[in-house]
Amino acid sequence: MRIFSSGLYETVVLGSAAMAGVVVVIFLLLVLRRHLAERQVDANKRIDAAITRSYLRRVAGHRPETDDTGWTDERRLAAVSQIQALLRGGERDRLMQIAELDGLLAATVRRSRRWRRSERVNAIRLLQRFGSELCIARLRELMARDRSPLVRVEAAFALAAAHALPPPRETMRILRMTDRAPSRLDSALLRASVPDYREQFVLLLEDDLPPVWRAQLIDALGWSGDVAVIPVLEKAAGDEDPEVRGAALRAAAKLGHPGAREWIMAALRDPDANVRVQAVKASEALGLRDAVPQIRDLREDSQLWVRLRAEQALEALDPGYDTTARPPLAPNPAPDLSNCA
Repeated sequence: MRIFSSGLYETVVLGSAAMAGVVVVIFLLLVLRRHLAERQVDANKRIDAAITRSYLRRVAGHRPETDDTGWTDERRLAAVSQIQALLRGGERDRLMQIAELDGLLAATVRRSRRWRRSERVNAIRLLQRFGSELCIARLRELMARDRSPLVRVEAAFALAAAHALPPPRETMRILRMTDRAPSRLDSALLRASVPDYREQFVLLLEDDLPPVWRAQLIDALGWSGDVAVIPVLEKAAGDEDPEVRGAALRAAAKLGHPGAREWIMAALRDPDANVRVQAVKASEALGLRDAVPQIRDLREDSQLWVRLRAEQALEALDPGYDTTARPPLAPNPAPDLSNCA
């Protein structure tokens, strides 16, 4: 019995020692792994700093670094992407020329074909900065054929920034805009492209488009900065669809030209409440003091938000307006439900 107990004791001790040894080895391996990882992080930081320093020196006209060990295309692209956001004008153009000489344009085109959407989006932004014919061609290909709608729209924005976006009719066809309701990205894209295609936007209004998209085109014309579109907006202000009429008033307010005065004031009597609100906003934007009497009448409008907007406009347009004497803003009257019993 003693022999058995002694043998069992030795087994337990040896097993415990072995387990302790294994734990110590695992701990040391984890410490070593962390140490090596930290060294690798430090080495990567030094490489990234060297790449950034080299590109900045080359942009300034100095010779590049001689030791380029570990300078992969991925690291160079990351450095160029960060640096170009800090540079302007000729310095940025010089950086992109240097990057193209280093073969980074071809690397960016390859990146734009990768599976991950985020990598394709990052590649699009760099392609826009390079700005060569090859880049424009690749951006148009991405806009037309990429499997992700987000990537297609991102490519369209890059083309618009490079003044290379296709005409609006073709852009709407490629992105299949009219197959869906407009989004904020759609609105922003149309606004970004209208300075290059004002006449095409006007012609596109003659197409058989849904009212919601005609409203988007009218709204974009307000961002053209061209007062020659005032007659087009006046025609849209008489459209049968209230959304189009409201868009015309928003565009007129954006342009701020007094040539829209008469039809803006006429819209203060529009049967649609939202159009009346837009007319009040446009009157305020243009500083139409002649509209004050009509806006005062709108303090008795049947819709609460019209009354609120009229009050705000009067404070801006009528210096003598007494806010303490204004009528109470009663809520909209409750509907008559007596016939529903």
